[in-house]
Amino acid sequence: MTRIMEFRDRTTVRETRTGVRLGPVILCVALAFVSRPAFLGGNQNPPEEAGDSQTTQEQDVAALRVAAEKGDAMAQNSLGNVYADGTGVPEDVSEAVRWFRLAADQNFAIAQTNLGLAYKHGVGVAPDAEQALRWFRLAADQAEATAQYHLATVYAEGLVVPRDVTEAVEWFRLAADQGHAGAQYNLGIAYANGLGVPEDVSTGVEWFRLAADQGHAGAQGHLGIAYSNGLGVPRDATAAAQWYLLAGERGYVPARDYLMELEAIMSRDDLSDAMRRAEEWTPTENPESRP
Repeated sequence: MTRIMEFRDRTTVRETRTGVRLGPVILCVALAFVSRPAFLGGNQNPPEEAGDSQTTQEQDVAALRVAAEKGDAMAQNSLGNVYADGTGVPEDVSEAVRWFRLAADQNFAIAQTNLGLAYKHGVGVAPDAEQALRWFRLAADQAEATAQYHLATVYAEGLVVPRDVTEAVEWFRLAADQGHAGAQYNLGIAYANGLGVPEDVSTGVEWFRLAADQGHAGAQGHLGIAYSNGLGVPRDATAAAQWYLLAGERGYVPARDYLMELEAIMSRDDLSDAMRRAEEWTPTENPESRP
């Protein structure tokens, strides 16, 4: 996962009879915080063609290296991931970036995204926002969803290019249409607040639901707020409690306070039903979705 990168446009706060509020609702990238990004794979499945004394991992790395050294861009990207993760070889982010660059120079979109992430977070290279933008744009123009998502954040932050929320929303939309949960969440924020699009809370809630179904904590929390207050959906305390429970488990801190306020007006049976729903919930799987 990539670390938190957050930007703000405006805050919307709506007080309701339940005491739970919708806000602050901000256009932001809500991601888990770790020290460096998780790079994208390339679906490379190398043949097993090494000595019997080698482990399976060593065989895979050896096969990848052979293909990568022959110029196979997918293998080069995958070998970059091997070095970034330290899988079967000592971790070496500089070597990872070298292989990402070789694949990126062949216009391999996933490697271009990975190189953009490396420059954005200063992993294996000095941080360079302009280089990150360059590689994200090249990959985004090839419809790579994660690159589209990060390109959207560049426009929303306005640090390298003039800040343009409308342009950001369009890139979020392209990634969201491919199932990117973070982009779906941000598109929900945009519609809920009228950022770069006409305000439409119902449409915002639809995007929150798509991201929430994939396990996006912020989207789950905002979906809970919507149900708790009847914003874009009929008021439903049980559904709200279910989403607050799920969001809280995934680190969306405000959900816990919102749930406590909601519990005060819920029956024991409704609360038990919400807990059962949360326990039975499973995320949808979307191979295009990235953090």
